[in-house]
Amino acid sequence: MNQVLKPVVQETLKLVGVVENQSRELLAFCQNQKNLSGHFADYKRFVEKIEHFYVFVDLVDGRIPEFEESKQQPLRKHLSKIRWKITILELDTTRIYLINISRSGRRLPLGAREFLMRRLDRLSEIAQYYDRFGEEHDLTPLNEELVEAVRKLLEQNIENAPKLDEFQPAPPPPRLSATPSAPPPLVAPEAVSVPRPLATPKLPPLPSKINVREQWGRFYVEKGSIVAVSQACKSAAISLDQLAARIGVSRVALTLMLSGQDPMPRPAVEKLQKFMADQSALARYRAS
Repeated sequence: MNQVLKPVVQETLKLVGVVENQSRELLAFCQNQKNLSGHFADYKRFVEKIEHFYVFVDLVDGRIPEFEESKQQPLRKHLSKIRWKITILELDTTRIYLINISRSGRRLPLGAREFLMRRLDRLSEIAQYYDRFGEEHDLTPLNEELVEAVRKLLEQNIENAPKLDEFQPAPPPPRLSATPSAPPPLVAPEAVSVPRPLATPKLPPLPSKINVREQWGRFYVEKGSIVAVSQACKSAAISLDQLAARIGVSRVALTLMLSGQDPMPRPAVEKLQKFMADQSALARYRAS
């Protein structure tokens, strides 16, 4: 007799299908060299695409505790492998964008310096993610030459980017090292047919706060809270990276905290709760 799955499990399995489709769409996008222009605005749009993908994967990952214990780890590993595949694509495509931007000779716009410095921080987050889950989920090792090439290109563009006026001194840009040689174009894998994306199931109302428990002076967020936080980020039109920066932690650290694996500092808890309260009130106002 077929087992009847809980509605939330059925929805989550559909969302896994959406994640798979989104990863194929991103791969197809990056295979088209016409998309990888030397315009900085196009690079920013690519980063937004990637960040939205990661937020959605985090949302699905937050629902995994609803599954039977024996099925949680295989599903988490499956999502981690998809995420990692897109992370490698992110690095390789970033390298191509930055090379094309440099070759174009166009002046970078205001705000480019700050944007690129956040992308430089992203390299550390990628390394942290691999250190945490690489062996456990059997992820492909990081290509250190690729990471270093991207780092150097980011540093060069940061040096050349205009700096916004600030009320306090900004930290100096990283030291430049040798200019990397131009890498070959992104190797396109076999042609990928992009199926029609599945409709995303309607999400529950946005809560005004996240459940937090205190244990021996340490604060733990309720497991699965990343679903609500991802909803709030979408409502606020910001990425999980940007929220992490607001509350003073890295994106990887925030993801682990929201999954209940790591404790969250009290100041971060207070900032997160205020963010959730603000977005919940705004959502209710929009619905009224």
